[in-house]
Amino acid sequence: MINLLFPIAVMMGKIFGFDRRKIERSFVAVSNQIIHHQHIKVRPEELLVVTPHCLQLASCPHKITRDPMANCKRCGQCDIGALVTLAEEMGFHFFVVTGGTLARQTVKKIRPKAVLAIACERDLTSGIQDVYPLPAVGVMNIRPNGPCYNTHVDMQQVRSEIESMLIKEENENG
Repeated sequence: MINLLFPIAVMMGKIFGFDRRKIERSFVAVSNQIIHHQHIKVRPEELLVVTPHCLQLASCPHKITRDPMANCKRCGQCDIGALVTLAEEMGFHFFVVTGGTLARQTVKKIRPKAVLAIACERDLTSGIQDVYPLPAVGVMNIRPNGPCYNTHVDMQQVRSEIESMLIKEENENG
């Protein structure tokens, strides 16, 4: 339903002079609330975390798109290393993509049961709509240098979102 109402909200926003980014942020927030309310739980190997390449430091010489797990050197200058470490720790699929087309291809290739996407409002809005009915949670990136350049993400928020989506393994002793 939210996917059907979004274009209407954008049109109404234009008429009444609302900022499109605010409407997109609202779309992502409402979509996330719906997913949280559904209590979606998946095994780590059924979760795909996808992020834009702008999270990588622009001056980094290492090509991390498509295989950040092998190519990131975890120097700590950007958030990619922390995401790679989190993926190894928790066991989910993690990919860095150069745009929406590659993100959609990655979803088709991996065939996850849920997605956590890190991106700007525009990319999250279109991505959530593109993967529907697959449950997708969006986390906004932080853009201190403007769009698509040396962005960051709140790693606490990412970890919290991932933990809320993963099935908790039972302790073998209990």
